[in-house]
Amino acid sequence: MPCVRPGLSQIVCLTIIYNVSSQKLKDSFINCVNVGEVCNFEASYNQTNTDLTIRVSFTLEGEVTFTDNFQSFCVTTGIDLANNNSSNVPFF
Repeated sequence: MPCVRPGLSQIVCLTIIYNVSSQKLKDSFINCVNVGEVCNFEASYNQTNTDLTIRVSFTLEGEVTFTDNFQSFCVTTGIDLANNNSSNVPFF
């Protein structure tokens, strides 16, 4: 019988870097937001290299299953915008 751990959640900070001139995605990555840290919504534009950088906070939800031969499987069960009231920037 497998061991299932449902109800896991983690706040993450998604960063997207898009080059406006080339119209190409340069990079994107996710960082865990640990206790005491924050990820505020942020959008910035670098006029020199024409990079648009956007940071958005999400809450990921999921569950992990461990089998009798110690294999594990993860399932994402939800993705929501994190409730971050410390930013006054409107999200459209």
